[in-house]
Amino acid sequence: MLFLKSLLFIVWNIAWGLALVYFLRWFLFNSKARYFFGKRNILTPGLIVRKREWLFVKARDLLHDYLYQAENPTMDSGYLRTWERKIHDWLWDKTSFVDSWPMLPAKLKNTIRTKIVDAFTAMVSNLLRKTVPRMLEQWRVEHRIDDYDFQFSADFFLKYYNRYVHKYLVYFFIGLNLIIGISNGILYLILG
Repeated sequence: MLFLKSLLFIVWNIAWGLALVYFLRWFLFNSKARYFFGKRNILTPGLIVRKREWLFVKARDLLHDYLYQAENPTMDSGYLRTWERKIHDWLWDKTSFVDSWPMLPAKLKNTIRTKIVDAFTAMVSNLLRKTVPRMLEQWRVEHRIDDYDFQFSADFFLKYYNRYVHKYLVYFFIGLNLIIGISNGILYLILG
C-alpha cells in the first residue's frame, strides 16, 4: 500500500506540470474577458490578445494624430510644431557664422540669418505636413494596418505557439515532473 501511495506522487506532479503549461497557454491566448462577482479578472483577456489589440489601436491612433496635425498647421500643441521649433532653433544656432561676417550691418546679418533659417524650416515643414501625408496615402498605410490586423490575429499566434512552443513545453514538463515525482516517491518510501 505504501508503494501505491508513492506512485501517486508521479501522477500528482505530472498533473501539476501539465496544468501549469495549459494555464500558460490560457493566460497568453484567452480571447474573452472573464468576470467573477461582477469584477473582471485581470488575467483576461490573454496577454498576447491584449498586446496585439493595443499595438494596432496605437498604430491607428498615431497615424490619425499625425495626419490631423499635418492638416492643421496653426495648431501649437502638437509634436510636429515642436519638431519644427527644434529644427528652427538648431538652424539658428548653426547659422551663427553669419554674425562673424565683416562690414555688414547687424540688421542685414540678422535678415540673412532669418531668411536662411526660415527657408530651411519651411522646407522641413512642407516635408512633414505635405509630402509625408501624401506618401502615407499613396502607400495606403491605413489599409495596410487593417490588413496586418486581420493577418496577425490571435489565432495566427496561437497556431505557431501550439506548433513550436506548447508541444515541447508539454514534453519538457512531463519529463521534468516525472523525475521530480519519482524522486518524491522514493523519498516518501525512505521516510515512510
